[in-house]
Amino acid sequence: MAAGVTQATLDYLARRLNEIAAQLPTSRAAVDPAALTDDIALLAHHLTYASERVQERFAQHETVHLPERHTLMRLAEAMTAVTGAMGHLTEALDCVATGFYRQAIPGVETSHLRGDSKTLRIIAAEKCSTARTQLIATAARLHTETGGRAKQPRLATAPVALPPVQLPSPAVPVSRTAR
Repeated sequence: MAAGVTQATLDYLARRLNEIAAQLPTSRAAVDPAALTDDIALLAHHLTYASERVQERFAQHETVHLPERHTLMRLAEAMTAVTGAMGHLTEALDCVATGFYRQAIPGVETSHLRGDSKTLRIIAAEKCSTARTQLIATAARLHTETGGRAKQPRLATAPVALPPVQLPSPAVPVSRTAR
C-alpha cells in the first residue's frame, strides 16, 4: 500500500522551494547559466518526486479519503505554480544563452542592444525575480495549513429549508373601452 500524501509532504516541498528561491540570482551580475540550469533541474526533480507520489495515490484511489484528496489537490496546484516558475527560469536561461528575446523584438536586429550582454542579464535577472516570487508564494500556500489535517468544508447535518418564494402580485388588468 502506498504511503499517503500528507501535510508533511507539502511541508517538505515548501522547504525545498524556499531553498531554491533563496539561491536564485537577484542581480544581473549574479546570473549564471550553469546555476540556472542546476536550479531548473532541481525543480524538475522535485516535480518528478511529487508526480510519482500523486500517481501512486491515484492508482489506489479507493483508499484516498477526503482529507488526503484535499492535500492532493493542493499538491497539484503547487505543481502548476512550480511549473510556471520553471518556465520563467527557462526563459531567463534562454535569454542569457541564446538571445531569444533579441530576435523576438522587432527592430532589435540593428539595435546596439543586440549584442549587449548587460541588457540580456538584466532581463534574465527580472525573470529569476519573478520565479523567486512565485516559488516563495507557492511555499507559503503549502504551509498555510500546517496544523495537520486540511480544513474541510462544513457539511450540513439536516436539510436546510429555503425561504418561501414570493411571487409578484399579478397586474390588475386594464379594461379597454371601445370607442
